[in-house]
Amino acid sequence: MKYEYKKEYQINYTELDQNLELGVFSAIILQQNMGTEYFGTLKSDNIILKNENNAIWVVSKTKVHFNKYPTWRDIVYGRTYTTKLKPIRVEMETTFTNEKGENLFVTKQESCAIDLNTRKIRKIDTVNYPKDMEIEENTLVEPFLKLNESFSENDFVYEQKIFSTDIDFSRHTNNASYVKFILNTLSCQFLDKNKVTDFEIHYINESGEGQKLKIYKKEKDNIIEFLIKEKETNKEIVRAFLKYE
Repeated sequence: MKYEYKKEYQINYTELDQNLELGVFSAIILQQNMGTEYFGTLKSDNIILKNENNAIWVVSKTKVHFNKYPTWRDIVYGRTYTTKLKPIRVEMETTFTNEKGENLFVTKQESCAIDLNTRKIRKIDTVNYPKDMEIEENTLVEPFLKLNESFSENDFVYEQKIFSTDIDFSRHTNNASYVKFILNTLSCQFLDKNKVTDFEIHYINESGEGQKLKIYKKEKDNIIEFLIKEKETNKEIVRAFLKYE
């Protein structure tokens, strides 16, 4: 069966950056909300999984490509659907178009189900998820990157403590908080002069309230790679990639 979720949005002032454009952070928020509501239509969101399967969905990777940034009061049309279904992974896409049907930006997300007791990955067939899911073709055909850049203390930018406002229903740091930590390494001057065309983030390990993170950045040509590590243990938490023009 074909499962999809569609929603119309009007871009609000509070979602915009200093150039009155949606920007990377708010685009990720929009995609995250679409994905959550999509899982809700499948009777597979985190409230249901927690109550019925003792599990939650966690995002492992997100990728976004921009053709054009929406601006204030623009109407955008989101559509979410599944593009891959593996034993332990679900991959879905969300496309955002304007009133003319033009593709503004597209996101790709990979998610896994985690057991609440063991914090280990569960097989998809052990949680609520449609067995008759019809898989659609990718719009964003580029695969997820292999992010393995080496970083040194010379690449260190700043330290960030995790506060209660960073914690979500899964009792770990919200994915969007990591995106904000990364984007905070970019200046307003940089964003005035450059347009981000691609952003990809890999969530490697969890972090929680009170922990301190170290954010690293390395730039080459028109590409910037990022690493977030937990300060005390030196454990990798997040890696990310950004391309601009």
